Amino acid sequence: MVEEELEITAFLARIHIKEDEKEKYLADLNTMFDYVEILQEADIANLEPTTHITKLRNVWREDIVKPCPKEIIDQMLDGAPAKEGTFYKIKKVVEGTS
Repeated sequence: MVEEELEITAFLARIHIKEDEKEKYLADLNTMFDYVEILQEADIANLEPTTHITKLRNVWREDIVKPCPKEIIDQMLDGAPAKEGTFYKIKKVVEGTS
């Protein structure tokens, strides 16, 4: 990367880089680009795509809706400042646009 590319990148990213910092950032960015070039040289044609570093996989289960026991509902609603039936009653916080 050259200084002009650094300035364009900094402008697009809305980053102010002081004149005395440019040389350091250029060196750091060029080091990173060198690593990218090394990675691009690796032959990955026969590799399987991976989403995890291990063979672990997520185990999904079916959601089973079960009725909540009345005593649990009562315990949850006991501390509510206002309730309506088995629901918490709250003040309206979003105004409609209609």
